[in-house]
Amino acid sequence: MRVLLDTNIIIHRENRIISNYSIGHLYKWLDRLKCTKLIHPFTMDEIKKHNDANIQNTFQVKLESYEVVKTIKEPTPEFINLIKCLGINNNDYIDNVLLYEVFLGRVNILITEDKKMHRKAELLGIGSKVYSINQFISESTLKFPALVEYKMLAVKQAFFGNIDLNDSFFDSFKRDYVGFDKWFNKKCDKIAYICQEAGTILGFLYLKIEDETENYSSISPIFKPKRRLKIGTFKVEATGFRLGERFLKIIFDNALKNNVDEIYTTMFDERAELNALADLLTRWGFKKHGQKITESGKEDVFVKSMDKYYPNLSVKQNYPNILYKRQKFILPIFDKYHTSLLPDSKLNNEREEDFLKNDPHKYALQKVYISWAPEKNINSGDFLLFYRPGAEGSNKKYTSVVTTLGIIDEVINGFNNKEEYLKHCQNRSVFTNEELEGFWQKHRDKLMIIKFIYVESLEKKLTLDYLWEKRILSFPNGPRPFFRLTNEQFNDILKDSQTRISFKEGVF
Repeated sequence: MRVLLDTNIIIHRENRIISNYSIGHLYKWLDRLKCTKLIHPFTMDEIKKHNDANIQNTFQVKLESYEVVKTIKEPTPEFINLIKCLGINNNDYIDNVLLYEVFLGRVNILITEDKKMHRKAELLGIGSKVYSINQFISESTLKFPALVEYKMLAVKQAFFGNIDLNDSFFDSFKRDYVGFDKWFNKKCDKIAYICQEAGTILGFLYLKIEDETENYSSISPIFKPKRRLKIGTFKVEATGFRLGERFLKIIFDNALKNNVDEIYTTMFDERAELNALADLLTRWGFKKHGQKITESGKEDVFVKSMDKYYPNLSVKQNYPNILYKRQKFILPIFDKYHTSLLPDSKLNNEREEDFLKNDPHKYALQKVYISWAPEKNINSGDFLLFYRPGAEGSNKKYTSVVTTLGIIDEVINGFNNKEEYLKHCQNRSVFTNEELEGFWQKHRDKLMIIKFIYVESLEKKLTLDYLWEKRILSFPNGPRPFFRLTNEQFNDILKDSQTRISFKEGVF
């Protein structure tokens, strides 16, 4: 496969100072997949214009490991017309030449971190062939799971004092923040969340609760007195898994537990490695508030409100703020898929070692359920109580249980083609590519993708026998897909499962 790399990818890779720690995973996948790494002659020209002669010489040596596109194709007027609505200026010329390579099929894909190039690719109908670093890693992991070397990623709590500050993971913090080493060592008895693999740190999260007396004089516009959760230190490496969303769930759980009014964090806007993190936070409802100015420089301040539900925002942007007045359903999921999709709802009789594969859908906060059920009156914000039928040969009235509460973020159907359908499932579905293909072949006209957000595992799993006794279901039946619940039945299930959920209209 011929992979064209934009100038920003080359600079991330070959620069003396690492500016994007995901780049190593990207190049590892390019090598594993035996891709031909291509650069355009115009990329060579851009690098030669660098104002540091030493960097120019260093790049010239390193660029010998790439294959250079041997001929140049000028974009036609017809091609330019397709994207001129986004604006054309002198800086767009090289970008358009690279996109034209993909458009003509002279290269298989292009990898770039340039957001405008991605928007152009969508207009040109080649969006599926233009990747960001994280997109390429994620898709490669999905298509070739056998190549993944990691064991199950796990986020655990650890004292700062037991974490190796010399790990290269922290180099960017040391570079960006004056006195980071001293600050880190002073936190020796504080707890952080950390994800490690074979001693290498892949993710780190430190949270701090602040009350109304906190000094926010360095933030402009200044914060009003409120109870807040500060995301003090947050970084994840791109591994092809949804580790960032796993950390987000931890952030939201802590915000609810501590009854805060807002969540906030700060980050440098000119740091390329933070762009993906800023995008992740924005997708989940964080908004840019202003700036924080310290001796380390200017940082952007991102804030997420926890005070109410905003109707103009999506379910995802509001989460974990949820509304009670929505439809409620029970949704069955086969036992062989249940715990892989919902690992936090592992049953006591299931062995942890049976779920140690490093699958992205396990860590995704937003997950995918695929259905071809006749029920179509399903909407964003509706609740799903997942029901796990007991295994064949077991006493199902006791082994079939309600385990998990989720909330629907998006309902998608009426796909134009298979590629569109598969794209929505990427890294969020429990099914293999072969199973997804099979669903398309058999049920394409009825397929419905439910994108849902994991809310909580029930403290006490309620059995099929309980559903019969409460007359929620009629003996001897189990629930059909999207079995409707009344508010009273839903309330009983939460109460009897000893599960406390916060709604904006009240708390159970």
